[in-house]
Amino acid sequence: MRYELRFGLLGAPVLYDTGSPLFSSAHGDDGPHGVPLPAARAVRSPKARVLLAALLLDAGRIVPVDSLKEALWGGAPPPSAQASLHNHVSRLRRLLDDPDRLRAAPPGYRLRVDQGELDVHVFERHLAAARGAFAARNWERVVRECEAALTLWRGTPLAGLPAELGGYALVQRLKEARLLLLEWRYDAELALGDGELDRLVPELTELAAEHPLRESYHRQLMLALHRAGRRAEALAVHRDLRTRLVEELGVEPGPTVREAHVEVLRDAGEGAVSGVAEGAAGGFAGGTGGDAGRHGEVDAVRRGGADAARHPEVAPVRRADAEAVRHAEAAPEGPVEGDTETGFGPSPAPRPAQLPPPAAHFTGRADLLRRLREAVASEPTADPLVISGMAGVGKSATALQVAHQMKERFSDGQLYLDLHGATPGTTPLTPSQALAALLRHLGVDPRHIPEPPHAAAALLRTLLAPTRTLLVLDDVAHAAQVRPLLPAGPGCAVIVTSRSPLTALDGAHRFPLTPLSAEESAELLRKASGRAPHASHPLVELTGRLPLALRVVAARLAARSHLTPDALARRLAAPGSRLPHLEYDDLSVRRSLAVAHDALAASDREADQDAALVLRRIGGLDLPTYGVPLLARLAGIDERRAEAALDRLVDVALLEETAYGRYVPHVLVRDFARELAEASPT
Repeated sequence: MRYELRFGLLGAPVLYDTGSPLFSSAHGDDGPHGVPLPAARAVRSPKARVLLAALLLDAGRIVPVDSLKEALWGGAPPPSAQASLHNHVSRLRRLLDDPDRLRAAPPGYRLRVDQGELDVHVFERHLAAARGAFAARNWERVVRECEAALTLWRGTPLAGLPAELGGYALVQRLKEARLLLLEWRYDAELALGDGELDRLVPELTELAAEHPLRESYHRQLMLALHRAGRRAEALAVHRDLRTRLVEELGVEPGPTVREAHVEVLRDAGEGAVSGVAEGAAGGFAGGTGGDAGRHGEVDAVRRGGADAARHPEVAPVRRADAEAVRHAEAAPEGPVEGDTETGFGPSPAPRPAQLPPPAAHFTGRADLLRRLREAVASEPTADPLVISGMAGVGKSATALQVAHQMKERFSDGQLYLDLHGATPGTTPLTPSQALAALLRHLGVDPRHIPEPPHAAAALLRTLLAPTRTLLVLDDVAHAAQVRPLLPAGPGCAVIVTSRSPLTALDGAHRFPLTPLSAEESAELLRKASGRAPHASHPLVELTGRLPLALRVVAARLAARSHLTPDALARRLAAPGSRLPHLEYDDLSVRRSLAVAHDALAASDREADQDAALVLRRIGGLDLPTYGVPLLARLAGIDERRAEAALDRLVDVALLEETAYGRYVPHVLVRDFARELAEASPT
């Protein structure tokens, strides 16, 4: 299949000339990427640009007249708004390659956008393909897909359009996706090592300056400079980054930056720093520190004295290592609990107090909070408490609510870590990254964090064993991601949130979350918006009683004093309009649901790809419940595969199994599945 662009939102809205194929499908190898873009025609009329963008933000769906008026005139449409809208629609039709693309469809208008005709859709397909290739370490494919996506980028999406149009969450997601594509492309080019790496330096220098706290670009700049023979400059990049992170955030660079720094130092110091790193790692191999790590450091520093003189950039590192060695040689054998001189123990002050603030308008869940408090208070156990449920149901808010209520019981502090298991535009943390972050929070010198994950996990358990510490591990993707992070000491407690119930996690106590009751939903709306809809108001059911959707509705009501709950309910009730109206600022129900589907679609596993297909088939057939035989026939797969696909959808909280073999989507998941079916009818 070949894409033929017609519409562009990756920049100011444009129309592309017809008949110019762009490049081949992101999922096939039937043609080269990087063919020049077809010519773009700017839409000169400001109102026509706004109208085109409003229709493209809901491409292929009916956009209600009220929404189009709001986009064109904000909250104050003129008396002639209906006639003016009709005129703007007529003018826009004349600009299109086919006037029949834009049709009246009560209660509004629909712009037909076929697959591959909108640059945002093509961009996201290449993004998904690049993500899969990056996970598989297929570096040539990563470069190809990233370049194909980045070729489409003309500037900030929706540039030059008024804020009333909306789309803020989409713009932020696309901007973050572009930064990820750049990261993946540079990682792939560094891994391939083809040609002169000097050519990467100017681009990476600009990106590092533009994003001074984004460690990945600094790491890539260090490696590009180093491998181009510019080691002193590479060390200067690390020095500047570390100074900025320490002074502004109070943290050390992460493990990937440290690995790059060691690579530069290893060559610059002719093996001296390599000896330090290997000696320290050797000392941790048994999880205890010990002689091997200390003697490795002693030998490395003794060998490295002359190298430090030849390489002044390395001298501060040498002096720090030499100081550590002097303390180590005077110390008794084995690590000493709380020893901060050598960096192996936690810093005595300040104790970690990392909990984010609780939700401002937390509502309901009284019985669940009581049971969670009882589970946290029970001793002696550190079995994790898993709060699970669908996107937007309030897992993180519930975890933080109970954590703040119970934090005084934990005299050694509270650790919080977001593992980004389902964060839009963000790659989930690996267990090694999560372990390194927790150890840094406990005061371990980053240079002394063991590289092998099992050794880092052993060190974490050692440090937590004698303490009373509360851990909140938020947004966990799967059991393997969180298993190495669990303490063994009875004085600690662990609260985990995940869309999955993590049934593979032994000893876990599970607390599944469901949507709020009608009364709780109305109360949340009252607290967050200042309005007072009753429990039977249509808004309550139109949001599916999902806290995220209720917060979006409340934000819309709070932002516009003249927008009534009844008027907003009418907009949500219009066909195809619910999910577009459940997006405000950085809150988006559709975006939260899309994370799970996109991950399934980009996966190489058969069950995951089948699950994405089955969800689209559910969107094309509106039934109260779904069973395995029917969905197997609709998806064209056998019943064994269909059952595995449905199990995956349950595991990522896109379906609920209400009885054995009977599956039901939440009302908002049903809307999302319907959108998927309309966008991909085959």
